[in-house]
This record gives sequence, structure tokens and C-alpha cells, in this order.
Amino acid sequence: MWGSLLTVVILLLLARYLLPAILSIPFHNKHEDKALNSDDLAEIEGETWRQMSIFEHIELGLKKSPDGPAIVCLFQPQSDLEDLVVSCQSPEPDTQDALEPIDAIIRRSDSRNTSLEISDSNGVNKTKSPESLWQHPASHSQPNGIHDSRDPYGVNGFTPKKVDKETYGRSSLRQETHWLQSTSIQHTHAITPVFTLTYRQLHRAALRLAAGLVANGAQPESTILILIPNGGEYAILLWACVLLRITYVSVDPASLDIRGFTMLKHMLQSLRPQLVVTPDPISGRAIEVAIQELQLAQPLLLCLSRPSAPSDWTSLVMIANDAFKYKGKEATIVSSARKDRQNRIHYILYTSGTSGLPKGCPLTVSGMSHDLYSQAWLVDSESGTAKFALQQAHNSRAICPLQTLQTWRAGGCVLMTNRGLDVEDIADAVCGTHPYRATFVVLSPPMVHELAVELSTRRQTAHNGRLDTTSVKRVQLGGDTVTKDLLAKCAAVFPQSQICVNHGMSEGPGMFFWPFLDKPLHEISLFGEICPIGVPAPGCSIRIWDDGANRTASRGQLGELHIARGSIIESYWAGRSSESFYTDNNNRWFNTGDMAIIDQDGLVFILGRKKDMIKRAGIGIMPAAIESSIEALIGTQTIVVPVSHPVLGAEPFAVLGSYNGKGKEEIQGHIRTALGKDYALGGVASLEEIGLSHFPVNPTHKIMKSKVQTAVERYLKSRLDSNKTFETKVQGFSIVN
Repeated sequence: MWGSLLTVVILLLLARYLLPAILSIPFHNKHEDKALNSDDLAEIEGETWRQMSIFEHIELGLKKSPDGPAIVCLFQPQSDLEDLVVSCQSPEPDTQDALEPIDAIIRRSDSRNTSLEISDSNGVNKTKSPESLWQHPASHSQPNGIHDSRDPYGVNGFTPKKVDKETYGRSSLRQETHWLQSTSIQHTHAITPVFTLTYRQLHRAALRLAAGLVANGAQPESTILILIPNGGEYAILLWACVLLRITYVSVDPASLDIRGFTMLKHMLQSLRPQLVVTPDPISGRAIEVAIQELQLAQPLLLCLSRPSAPSDWTSLVMIANDAFKYKGKEATIVSSARKDRQNRIHYILYTSGTSGLPKGCPLTVSGMSHDLYSQAWLVDSESGTAKFALQQAHNSRAICPLQTLQTWRAGGCVLMTNRGLDVEDIADAVCGTHPYRATFVVLSPPMVHELAVELSTRRQTAHNGRLDTTSVKRVQLGGDTVTKDLLAKCAAVFPQSQICVNHGMSEGPGMFFWPFLDKPLHEISLFGEICPIGVPAPGCSIRIWDDGANRTASRGQLGELHIARGSIIESYWAGRSSESFYTDNNNRWFNTGDMAIIDQDGLVFILGRKKDMIKRAGIGIMPAAIESSIEALIGTQTIVVPVSHPVLGAEPFAVLGSYNGKGKEEIQGHIRTALGKDYALGGVASLEEIGLSHFPVNPTHKIMKSKVQTAVERYLKSRLDSNKTFETKVQGFSIVN
């Protein structure tokens, strides 16, 4: 008996003291154990992230700043855009439910300040009421003084403070548009702010459009093909697609031209969309012809402007006006958007198609949610970066939908231009005489050089020779290899801004995090002259692959950059190029085609594309290493391309923006000393010598090395022909004598 009692006591003591200790031991799965024992391997596993629907992400911004600007267009919008927005603001009696989702989302405070704070030329704060600003448009020309972060409802000086259900009628919107147009005469540059939408207006317009689409037969989880320019319509359509859980596919409207007809037919054949949007019925004629030739089911044909004659096309205004035919409650649309399936395809983005027909990249809701979570550091409200985030890239480019949704998630404003990656537009957005000065800018390496020249030119004609660029809180560099000198040059253009490097791709943007936001430039780790792209973002796993040894490379070893999880797609649309994807250790990996290195601190350095590697006598040479070394010597942009060699196979050839006082022999000697004889240059020439005035770039402002290489080959051939002609003349002269 006593023995049994003692046993029970011992068991109770074990349960009381030992069991909690056992349970508190952290659990490691086999992958974590492998990582702990493999610090020398160039492979890093990411973390997990909270999965949310896309609407839940942008709903954060809607709650944070309901009457703040969601989008400002720095160009003249389509003539029907105003009617579209106006038709969506004042609900018909039958559709009073349209207001329910908005009022349920937004909790408005009664204690808002009804004044605006503006800084005068001396930096002194002055207080004015919204009414006085309405009467004096000139007051709005003060840079960055209109939108006080302490008063998010006093937006840009013209949006009324106390917004109710009757505020946004036709007269209100027309008054805003009139004010914007009346101030345009005071601006000296090409772009002028002419249109804006608050979050409340945007959500209401998108909700009404979504109801109208359903009333006209559109179904959730269908596919829409969008071929329109940047603008307010794109913003409304994007928000509506999120609400209706429609897969959207944005394509450059240039595809509607005869030159893009083959690609257009290819996309229509593979997508079979249920909805198509074009600028107008005339440009949409290509869609009708392609659908007829492919014998596809007729989609719902939508356009931005009203058809001038009876046709199969319906304007967005007409669709929105059909919202009263919707039999359900619009609140149901919102609640369904919050419960979106994580594995639903959110969008399909097409690659540039430089190597053939474009490949479709289907990104799931989970993938985009990861992007918005992992990249929240980039465009945030706390730093002021999201206040006016400049968006230049067309909506068919990967960066556009991601940055737009990022900005909305933070409650910021998308500052949109319509001339693509135009440097003059950047300069106007950064230091123009308007109250919407950009707080976030994205630049590629060529754009840094061009913008420095543009701002220098403007500075010569500016008052006191000064330009104010202090509105810019953060600059993102990417699109190509970023060097130490480029980083320093960008910092000189924006001395009070945070400069970061970020890397993304169509197959999965938002895979890295920049750990140096609060660090001075000299504390950023470098690989020679090359800057890192950061460390893996949460939810992302990366490895450097040694293709020759068929294994993970060691830290510090050059190899292929492979990425898994996060926002990476699992395959291309319709299974194209499946060799780029493979499964290993229960992860679906993507071979990016980049050559990279991971250092001992986990920093990732991309040295260039594998296809750009120059094989000289069997040794792989990454052009970026030579380019950065020459740029550090001469201070001008340099591009290295391969030229054929009868014995070595190929040699690197350097093309310089200018010699900047250096000689060819000096440059070639510098490379031999800095990088070794294996990297010896086969030749050096300036842009002028090869017959170019500037480095050619594509629509995303990346340098087109193939065109540079063609110019170099033409230059070398002309030199060879000249030498042959000279030798022939010399031989003829010798015979005569």
C-alpha cells in the first residue's frame, strides 16, 4: 500500500516539475537541423507570414485614411472618368445598400481638426480653412505643405473635411476638377495634377462597378483582360477585381496595334477571358477580329469611353449605372472578398517576351499577400514614404500592381504619370510647383544618370540655383546591378533620402529585404564594387546552386540563384518552360537565371544574368564585375558585351559613356591589375565611336545589351574593313614604286 502511494507521489512530482520542462524544449524539424549544421552552405530558409486576402490588405488603408487621396493622376484623364466616378457616388434609392459596406468599414471620428497647416517660403506654419483654400488656388503651390500628416482628412487642400453621403455629388467632383484645371497655368513644366480619388470615392466606385459587372453576367473567379493606359480607371478596375475575386491580366495597349496582333491572339487563346477592357471600341476592333479568328466565346466587351455608335462594346459608366440591377447586397461582395481563396490566381503577368512569345506568370492570392506582407517595409506610412508614392511603370509591369497595392495597404497615395519611365516626369513630380511632390521614387541605374543630368540642367535656371528634393523620403534602386558609385550618385541627387536596393521579377516580386535603411553608405557591405540586394524576406527561401557539381554552392561561391516559397509562382501559365521549376525537399524551386553569391552574413549579391556571362577560354566572366570596376575609375556609365575571338571563343568589350579624360590603355591596364588577366578586355570604345548617342533601353529602362553588342560588332567590322582597304592601298603603292 505504502509502495503504491509512494509511486503515485513520485509520478505527481514528475508531472509537476519535469513534464513542463520537457514540453518547453523547442522543436526543430529536419530542415532546421540541416540549416544549423550547414552554415557554410549558400542556402537560407525564410519564415512564415500571416495569410490575408488582398482586400484585407488594402482595407487597412481604407480604414486608416478614408478621406485621404488614394490616387492622384498628373495628367489629363479620359473624358468619361469624371462621369464614372460621379455616377458611383450618389446612390439611387434602390441601391442604398451600396453605402453599408463603406460605413461598416470606416469609423469616423467627430473630433477632426477642420483646418489645414501650410508652410510659407520661410518655413513658418500658417493655418487656413478649407474654404479659403478653395477661393485662392495659388495657395496650393507650396511644396509638401498641404497634406499635414497629423490631419489625414485635410487632403491637398480641396477635399472637404466633413464628408457625408451627400458630399460627393456631381457638383463637388466638378468643383475639384475645375480647381485643378485652374491651377495648371501656374505650373511651368509638362505635367499638371488634374485628377484625384479619395479612398472613400475609390471604394465606392469600385463597389458600384463590381455590382454592375455581376448584373451584366460577370462571375467571381473569372478572368479579365485589361489593355488600358495608367489612370483612374485602372485604379478602379484593380480595386473592383479584388472585390469580385476576378483574375486580372494587364497588357500593354500597344498589343492592340497590328504589330502586336500575333501576341494578342496568343494571349486570348491561352486565357479565354470572360471580360475584356480597351480604351475605346475602335482600338478594341483587334479584339473582335482575334476572337472571331480563334472562334472563342464572346466575352463581355468593355471600354473606357462611351461608344459613339451602337456596338457590342459597353462603357464602364454604363456598367456602373446597371448596379441597381444587382439583386444581392453589396455588403456581401465585401464580405466575400475578405474570404478569398489563398490558392486562387490573383493575376497573370506576362514577361517582356524578349526571347520569344511572352510567358504568363500566374500569381496566387497567397503569393500577392506574401508580397504585401514581406515588402511592407518599403512603402510605409510611418516614414512618410507612402504619402505620394510615384508610380510610372505601366500597369502591365510587375512593379505597378505590387507598388499600387503596397501604397494602398499603407493608406498612402499612388502618384501616377502616363509617359512611362520618363525622367522629366520624375523631375516634375519631385520638384515641380504643385502640392503632390513625390515621397517615394523607383529608379533603374540608367535613370539615375539621366535624372542627375536633368536636375542639374534645371538647377541652372532655378531661383538661387537650388532645387528642393526633400520631399523624397526613400528611393528604390533596381532593375540591374547597382554599384557603390551608383549608390553614392543617387545619394548625392537625394541627400536627405534613404537609398535602398530591391530586386523583383515577374515570376515573383518582393523576395528580399534591405537591412541598411538606417545605415550610412560606408557601412553597406560590398562585393568588390557591387552592392547587395539584401537578405531573404520573410517567407522566402533561397539557395546558390553549383550547376557543375549539381549541389548547393558554398558561401562566397558564384552560382545560380534559386528561390522557393514566398510569392514565387509554381509554373508558367499553360506549363511553358517548366524546366525553370523543380521540386526538392518539399519546396518548389525556381531557377531565376541570375548568377549570385551569398556571403557569410547572409547578404545576397547578384552579379548578372547567366545568359550574359562571357566564356573566355572556358572561364566564366560576369560583365558586372568589369563594368563596376571601370565606372569606379572613370566615373561614367559602362556596359560590357562579348565579342567573338578565333582562339578564346569570346572576349569582353567595354563601351563607355565617355572616356572622361582616361585613355584606352589605362583602362585596360586597370582591369588587368584589379581583376586579373582572365578578365582582360578585348577592346574599349565610347558610345560615340560605336555610333550611338546613348545606351538604348527597353520600356522598363533596362539597357538593351543586344543592341549595344550589335553596334560594337558593326564598329569592329568597319575598322577591319578600313584596315583591309588601307593595306590594299599600301600594297598597290609598293608595287607601283
